[in-house]
Amino acid sequence: MYGLCAVFELGMVYHKGPIQIKDIAKKHAIPQHYLEQLLVILKKAGLVQSYRGSTGGYALAKSPDQIRVLDVLTSLDGKVKIVPEKYRENALSFFWQKTGVRIEELFTVSLAELILEKQSIEYNYVYTI
Repeated sequence: MYGLCAVFELGMVYHKGPIQIKDIAKKHAIPQHYLEQLLVILKKAGLVQSYRGSTGGYALAKSPDQIRVLDVLTSLDGKVKIVPEKYRENALSFFWQKTGVRIEELFTVSLAELILEKQSIEYNYVYTI
């Protein structure tokens, strides 16, 4: 979930340029060393890119509408599974299979869709007197 949180943060500032790891780590209480490891994996997967220098950091390699939650999760953890394989061969295997398909469908939401949803929630909570 840390990796998804970091990618989401990069999506929130997509048009503002790179963000330094320390800033993401601090904002989301993610251990910086661990976040570095996650971002290296996400970079190899082509989801983020790194920039060197004083204004460097990390940014999305694609626009937020081209990155799905499923892309991030599978890059970091492999194929998303609802239950271990040994439990799929029981009387309810049809149910677990159907559940897995539905969860995978939920994870096809794009980063852009998540960002819009978060912004609409935040917008609804802004009150002016």
